[in-house]
Amino acid sequence: MSQVLPLRSEVPESLTWNLKDLFSDEAAFEAGLAKVSEQTDELVAGFAGKIASLQEAADIMRLIHAYEKLLISIDRIGNYAYLSFSVDMTDDLRVSRLQKTEALIAQIASQISFVDSDLMDVNPDVMKSAAESEPAYQVFFEGIERRRRHRLHPETEKVLAALSPALELPHTVYEQAKHADMAFPDFQAGGKTWPLSFVSFENDYNLDASAEIRREAFKAFSATLRHYQNTVAALYNGEVQKQKIMAGLRGFDSVFDYLLDDQKVDRSLFDRQIDLILQELAPHMRRYARLLAKTHGLDRMTFADLKIALDAGYDPKVTVEESKRYISSGLRVLGQDYHDLVMQAYDQRWVDFASNKGKSTGGFCSSPYQLHGYILLSWTGRLSEVFTLAHELGHAAHFALNQQHQPYLATEPSLYLVEAPSTCNEMLLSQDLLSQNDDPRFQRWVLASMIQNTYFHNFVTHLLEAAYQREVYQLADQGEFLTATVLNKIKRDVLEKFWGDAVEITEGAELTWMRQPHYYMGLYSYTYSAGLTIATAASQRIRREGEPAVEDWLTALKAGGSVSPVEFARLAGIDINTDQPLRDTIAYIGSIIDQLETLSETLA
Repeated sequence: MSQVLPLRSEVPESLTWNLKDLFSDEAAFEAGLAKVSEQTDELVAGFAGKIASLQEAADIMRLIHAYEKLLISIDRIGNYAYLSFSVDMTDDLRVSRLQKTEALIAQIASQISFVDSDLMDVNPDVMKSAAESEPAYQVFFEGIERRRRHRLHPETEKVLAALSPALELPHTVYEQAKHADMAFPDFQAGGKTWPLSFVSFENDYNLDASAEIRREAFKAFSATLRHYQNTVAALYNGEVQKQKIMAGLRGFDSVFDYLLDDQKVDRSLFDRQIDLILQELAPHMRRYARLLAKTHGLDRMTFADLKIALDAGYDPKVTVEESKRYISSGLRVLGQDYHDLVMQAYDQRWVDFASNKGKSTGGFCSSPYQLHGYILLSWTGRLSEVFTLAHELGHAAHFALNQQHQPYLATEPSLYLVEAPSTCNEMLLSQDLLSQNDDPRFQRWVLASMIQNTYFHNFVTHLLEAAYQREVYQLADQGEFLTATVLNKIKRDVLEKFWGDAVEITEGAELTWMRQPHYYMGLYSYTYSAGLTIATAASQRIRREGEPAVEDWLTALKAGGSVSPVEFARLAGIDINTDQPLRDTIAYIGSIIDQLETLSETLA
């Protein structure tokens, strides 16, 4: 059970990531800051006020290469400062380092904003020649043309770039409030006193096999969130209003069009994910909720019970060392090169497994260009966490492969597909586990893990965030402002619509919008289900067809940001211009729940 978290200084080094691969020490980091400033001065001196008059493709490419080198240097210092901060947000040195770095990056962004703006004024024939001279940069040139249609005056762009730290304040303050300021009280359950924190609730109590512990933890957790609801609502309203203003300034008809433009998808793909899942997945998930209640003998199924394991006693503890066997076996199907790439994560310390005070919740992977991924987890030792590790290694491998084959300016994929490589790994891990053991209880555990971890997380938790976001942005487009009361009502309505009478939406469930940072990242939440739709189709192809499907998948991964979501899926042999992949995925989820019901009857 959860214990008081140690300080960062008290956790073993072996469980932490190695930031020395970015900068060996503080002096090296300071030298990195100086290098960035020097590169900025050189770029400004060489090209400011001169770009629009460039007449040779070679001169355009010389500019782009210098610009790209500077962005890579910025990427390195930004990652070092944020990654260091993310594992201990209570450390003043880490906080001040991040603030200092963000201030420098904002200053540089303002100084170099002319590059993007001035390239829009270059003779189109020259731009075309430059793109043809180095086709790997085609997507960069396409981006210039796309942004040209919505650009502001160069001086305005410069001001907005300089204001970026202030414009990012809602997200920054939200993270600080959540991790540094929110103090959660101990709670009573089972005749004992239990310590509570944001991390311990999300990673431990939320999943506890004891209904009393789960529900009391949820009650205490929600009570603390409620104390902050007005402040967090003001932060979120600030973020949404900022996006609405930016959409208007840039000439978009709605906030949705503004936020989806950079994802290279239209509104129909966004709405399809939400509408079909709300309508067609909900009946399957209600069956799953009832199965949970029946299996656990619950008096009622509440919102606080939704994350429990179907068979909590069959989720053995797994050490970090033992996780290697599962990762190695599950991902070997993608070929020896892919396997060897992800297994480097252990020896080279790509992963921060530690749980400590002040560390960011959840998990993420950040991939500095042509280095390796940095993966943040809080390892509590459940076998189910191997799925999370496989997921984040999918991100790391995707960026490693695309960075090997694409220039920096063509590596960033659309948000629409960014979760596909990670969730595909979860699917492959599941398939491998099912093939290893035909014991009914083991089979049920694996299938339940697919629902609880892979599909629940992406097709339910994040999709319901997306459904909530859609209502929020519709209000914003109508000129409405958002208060805690409004946000709570929207969230409760979405939850009640999806779960129907299968789940009691208990007091505090409406505050779920306060628990995730995704709302400060534009229309990100829906992309989890979009990515998993592609991942499900790809993993099924790999299972059916073997090597040809693997080759197609690796080709798609290597394409990086050089292709649109539709093109990425096409490379992997999937057509997302139709709703068939999504309907197939929903049907597949339903078939898993069918099997879980049958196995549960057998094991009863």
